Amino acid sequence: MPDDLAGLVLRAADIGDADALNRLTNLPGVRYGTLRMPFTPLSATRTMLANEDPNVHRIVAIMGCKLVGIVTLFRGVDRTAHKAGIGICVHDAFTGRGVGNALMAAATDLADNWLGLRRLELDVSVDNAAAIHLYEKHGFEHEGVKRADSLRGGILEDVLMMGRLRDAPPRQSPEGVR
Repeated sequence: MPDDLAGLVLRAADIGDADALNRLTNLPGVRYGTLRMPFTPLSATRTMLANEDPNVHRIVAIMGCKLVGIVTLFRGVDRTAHKAGIGICVHDAFTGRGVGNALMAAATDLADNWLGLRRLELDVSVDNAAAIHLYEKHGFEHEGVKRADSLRGGILEDVLMMGRLRDAPPRQSPEGVR
């Protein structure tokens, strides 16, 4: 782990993270780089974290005593159980320091090695070059552009759809069984 990330801890999010997560997601840079609305109330963040949906997996990044990022996997159900959508955000003061990379590595490890997912997908603003580079680094490819998809600062912006496909995990047979 780079020296800049010494002491970084990744763990499951819990209800006790509500205050810090609410502050994080209301930061101007986080809002600008995501589809989040401004002025999200703390009650909404608490409700989100209290939801114990087994198909939602949240990993937070903690540096010292400060919550500096979160990544969420939203696993599909039924005929889409093989895939998950991803949402990620990093504290304004910690961008470019490897927190997003550590969160994406944890999310893809969870998806590949524990959930057996075959597809991960996300949307990103076409002008968010740093995020696009991060996603490409983790195997995501450009799949298309949704024109005039989201409103940011009173302007309709294009959004890049990205996806990552993996082969199904290999099957391991017990010793001596054919």
